[in-house]
Order: sequence, then C-alpha cells, then structure tokens
Amino acid sequence: MPRRAPRHKTHGPSDVHAQAGNHCRALVRVDGTGIRKKIKKDYEKALRDLENSRRVLDQFQQTDLPQFTRWLNSHFGALLTELRELNLKMAADDAIVFMVQNEVMFGGGSYARAYKRVMDLWDNPEPPPPPGGERDGKRAPFGAGPDWGNPDDPDNPLKAILEEMFGEVGPDERPGEETGHQAGQHPQATAPAHVSKRLKELYRAVVRRLHPDSQRKMTAQKTEWWHQAQAAYEAGDAEQLEVILTLCEIGESGTTAHTSASLLQRITAQLKSSLREIKRQITQRRREPAWNFSGRTDHAAMAEQVRRELTGELMAMRRRWLDTQELIANWKAAAEKLKPSRRRKSPPSNPELQF
Repeated sequence: MPRRAPRHKTHGPSDVHAQAGNHCRALVRVDGTGIRKKIKKDYEKALRDLENSRRVLDQFQQTDLPQFTRWLNSHFGALLTELRELNLKMAADDAIVFMVQNEVMFGGGSYARAYKRVMDLWDNPEPPPPPGGERDGKRAPFGAGPDWGNPDDPDNPLKAILEEMFGEVGPDERPGEETGHQAGQHPQATAPAHVSKRLKELYRAVVRRLHPDSQRKMTAQKTEWWHQAQAAYEAGDAEQLEVILTLCEIGESGTTAHTSASLLQRITAQLKSSLREIKRQITQRRREPAWNFSGRTDHAAMAEQVRRELTGELMAMRRRWLDTQELIANWKAAAEKLKPSRRRKSPPSNPELQF
C-alpha cells in the first residue's frame, strides 16, 4: 500500500495571534466621558456648597453683626462704657500685682519691699540700656528684671497684659502712620530665590486678572484668590498658581470644557479646603448673640437677657477689682512702715590673705 505524503499542520487564526502576541502592541481606546462627568459633578457640588456657605457668612458679617452692634450700643451704651473703663483700671492694677510678684520671686524679700522697689522704678524709670546690655559703661547684672518704665520694652509686663486684653497695636495701627496698603498701595509678593519662567508667566497672568487696582469690585472670592496667589508665588508653588488662574478663567467663561480632568480635581480639592475653613468660622459665629439678629423678632426678651449678662459681668469685675485694690493698699501701708535699709560696710581686706 503506497505511503501517503505527510500533511503539514496548519495554524488557525487563534494560533497566529498567539504566536504574534509578543510582537504586537494594540492600542485600546478608553472612553473617559464617565470619569470626567463624575469629576465635573464633584466640582460643581463643591462650588455650590462653598457659595452657599460664603453667602451665610457674608449675611452675618455684613448685616447681622452691624445691626446687632448698633442695637447694643443704643440700648446699653452707658453700661458698655463702664465696663471698658473698669477693664482699663483692672489692667493697670493687674500689672502692678504681676510686677510685685515677679520682684518677690526673682529679687527676694517681702511683698512690702518688693512693692516699694516696683513703685520706685515706676515713678523713676531708668533709661533703656544701650545696645549690648550696658549701662554707663557697666554691663547689666545677671538676672536683672525688665525696665518697668519703658513702654517699648518687649518684656514689660504692663504691655503684655494690655496687649492680651485689648490686642496688639502694630505700627500700621498707630495714629498718624500709614502703611502702603492704607495709603492705597497694594503689597506685591516677594519673589522666591529661584524663579522659574513658568512661575513668572503664571503669576503675571494671575495679576492681570486679580490685581485690586484693575477690579471694578473686589469680591470676597477674588480677595481670597489674590492672597492665595501672593502666598503661592512667595513659596514658588506653580501648581497652586495654575489652579488660581484656571479658577479665574472658569469664572470668566462660565465653563469647564477646556479644563483637564486632573486640574479640575485639584481645583475641587482647593474648594473643599476653603469650604472646611468657612464652615469652621460659621460654627464659631453661631455661638455669638449677633447670629441671625436681623431675622429675630424677640428683641425685648433678648434685651433683658443681655442686660442680665452685662450687669452680672460688671458686678463680678467690680468685686475682683476691689479685691485687687485692697491687696495693693495693704502692700502700700506695709511699705510705708519700712525703715530705710542700710548697706553693710564690707570689712577691710587683709593684704596678708591675698594671693
């Protein structure tokens, strides 16, 4: 029987693809419409929540708080004035008590002698030491206390107490002095040590859109972006500047069609961060009596409650002030009975004992 010629094995389509799998790289098109739609929806919700929260805070700051302040001053002006004056008296007496206690702690002796030393320094303040801590060619002794009579001394307890109660008065708040911002000049950010070309271009684009001198109306949102842009430029943060610039462009065009999905995500994160800060402020403001004052109708009951609170605060301050006055009066009476201290003469030195 004749032998049949061997048949060659043929490969099917699947085998061909399997053999060529290591040599072919196919590109698969991914439809990102759904992902972008979700990112855009998240952005729009964050923007909407931020606008609503900012509207609530603006309502309080621009309407409720001014109306409550006018109402409070018209009904309780005399009581508030008495509280302020008593507060100032207490601040001065607290400063004396603090200085006497500090003198006893570091200088030793009785409270009467400490009170006398403090009042002597108060009535006859020493001139401030020259640079280097020397007075009249002699270096100040170790452990010497602050100059009580010098109001510019940063360690002055009176200054510290007054600043704690009434806030620090900076150079821009003193009468007769104006900073550049008060004089109509808007401060510019300081350039970082290494400024890239992209950072400069982004910052210039932001300045053209947000500079206060080029705005018809400087809204709270634009003001926030402007301050963020200054901080980003000083820190050399180009990504943050790009976010702010994109927010300006979206505000001008009203669409996010030309914004990439990744940038839109960064913008959403920025909006959520601002939203958390505004919600924190709203939570604090809700505890104040001025909250929603324009919408309240029970002003008579509110006036009675405020009167009780202010009267109780005034009585408590008076009791505390009288106790402090009595303490200082006792120190003063004891100091007046003190005899003048005499310095002991040092014994003459024996030259034989000298080395």
